[in-house]
Amino acid sequence: MKNNNFSQKIAQFDFKSSLMILVFCLVWASAFAAAKYGLKFWTPFWFLATRFLLTSIFFFIMCVIFGKLAKLSKRQILNLTILGLLNNAGYLGFAWYSLSIEGTPSGLVATIISANPVLVTIAQFILIKSAFSYRKLFGVILGFVGVAYILQSRVSVDGVPLYIIGMLCFALVSFSAATFLFTKLNGKTDFWLSLCVQNMAGAIALYIPALLFENVPTIWFELNFVASMFYLVVVIGLSFILWFNLIKKKGTAEASSLHFIMPPIGLFYGWLIFDEQIPVGDYIGLLPIILGIYLVTRASKKMI
Repeated sequence: MKNNNFSQKIAQFDFKSSLMILVFCLVWASAFAAAKYGLKFWTPFWFLATRFLLTSIFFFIMCVIFGKLAKLSKRQILNLTILGLLNNAGYLGFAWYSLSIEGTPSGLVATIISANPVLVTIAQFILIKSAFSYRKLFGVILGFVGVAYILQSRVSVDGVPLYIIGMLCFALVSFSAATFLFTKLNGKTDFWLSLCVQNMAGAIALYIPALLFENVPTIWFELNFVASMFYLVVVIGLSFILWFNLIKKKGTAEASSLHFIMPPIGLFYGWLIFDEQIPVGDYIGLLPIILGIYLVTRASKKMI
């Protein structure tokens, strides 16, 4: 009987989804390290706007190669533009700008943005009554506590202007709104074409403050900069397909809960690439994060 149960669990194990989650987490968390190189050469708005423009062109080429080009209705274009403004301009634009200001702790940025699964789950509970689960709510709170514990030694609001915290909160709300609205607004649009339009919307929006408030970059072909931009455009760009597939397949709350694991992985990349030290006590914070993700994903499966 025990062997039978074990065999059933093995059969139920979704290897494809698990591999998708692993690759997504490892790749997405590496974006900060790649961006850190690029921001040494360019100001944040110019860097992000150009990254989104090149990403849009990249996905357009992929659409042509794989035959994914299709005529979009005005409503579809509007919906994808909204997602692009929320994801690229609202979330990344404000988060990166805040991080570029001297004196803004990266731990503060990571902690605030890591509240995304909490907001998404609360929005589900309020707007989709059938999605309510105390287990899931406890899981996202537990995950956030784990992230906060790991990053607490790196967070200090002393000397951080209130408007910076306000911008980070706006970035968080934009990210959460984009995550929650994705299934509704993306509709039946192909992922490749969807990302092409979203990135173009983000590029256009961010070129406005870049042209108004920042100087035109003078360095264009330095090797580290080109490598950083290529990684963010191609590798991180492709990871967005994994992200949207996870939202579609797993649901917004379950997919969002994966973001709890991003700060610890980001710290690992910081240790690996920049030789940044990780205190032993930080590993304690992994326990509530892992348990929190487990509770959220298990709760989701029970409600299907």
